[in-house]
Parts: sequence; C-alpha cells; structure tokens
Amino acid sequence: MLLNRLPCLDKGYVAYISSSCTSDKLHEVAIEFFKNDNIAPLKEMSTLTLVIKCPLFVQLNLSTHNFKIIPVPPSEVEAYMPNIGEIGSPALDVNKAISELIKRTTDALLINPKGFQEDGCDRFMSQVVMPINTYTTLLVHGPYNEWKKFCDQQRMPAPIKAYIKGVTQIMNAEWR
Repeated sequence: MLLNRLPCLDKGYVAYISSSCTSDKLHEVAIEFFKNDNIAPLKEMSTLTLVIKCPLFVQLNLSTHNFKIIPVPPSEVEAYMPNIGEIGSPALDVNKAISELIKRTTDALLINPKGFQEDGCDRFMSQVVMPINTYTTLLVHGPYNEWKKFCDQQRMPAPIKAYIKGVTQIMNAEWR
C-alpha cells in the first residue's frame, strides 16, 4: 500500500495515504464556478492523510497542530539514534562519545518497561520512562492549511526538519 515512503532519520518515514481536492480538482472547480484558475482561496477545502513513523518528539510537534492523529500499535520498539555527524559539537571525539552514551542510555531505557511489566507493573505505568526518541507510527489527517503551517515552521531542530521536508515534498506533489 505505501509504495512511496520518504525516509526520515535512521528508521522513520513519511508516506502518502490519500488527499482530497488536489490542485487538479481545485483548478477544475475554480474554472467551472469562478471562471478563473485561482485556486488559492479554495485550498482550505483540501485535506491530506499520511502515515508517519517518527520519534515521540516529532509526534509532540505534530500534536500542536489541528490534526487527527491515530497511533498504530507497535510491532517492535525502536529508537532514533543520532549519528556522529548529527551530534553537533565541534570535536569528533566528543561527538563519538556522546553518540555512544545516547545509544547506551536509550538501550537501558527501552529495556526497563519490559522488565517492569514482567514484574507485574501496569503497562501504561511501565511506559512512563520511555525515551522521547522512541519511534511511533501514526496515521495523521488534517486540512491543507494546517499541513502548510506544519511545513512553514522555522527554527526547528534538524530531526524535525527532516519530517517537514518529507511532508513538504508530498504537499508539493499534490498541490502545485
């Protein structure tokens, strides 16, 4: 079904599911009803539905927008691990050390919920310590204007920009 997954980060992606009132349809409506080809005022009738596999910190950003978000039950637990180049310190050895520390810390935090559940802890309570870089898969639906706001965000961290870039590519394909 999802043939055109746009990769984001190390394990994530953005994939098109459906849209309504793409630029071709809006162009037809504008010509027929308004006798011009200006689709700008009609774009608010458009919607887009995507599947997004992203870390929880991207989901938090998506939740600040007017989207309907439906989480997909996970088949496995994965986490985003920034590579040495993404760390951002000026020294390569420091980047390497930080990257390794992030990996060890994340691995430990991912083990805890399973252990807590085996000890009888409630599933929800066991997951309150899940790291924010844990991947989640989401079905996300929203109006064109809200997706445009998501894509127009400025000064976002590079990992969130990766998802903005993927969504922008899909939007540009649907609404020229």
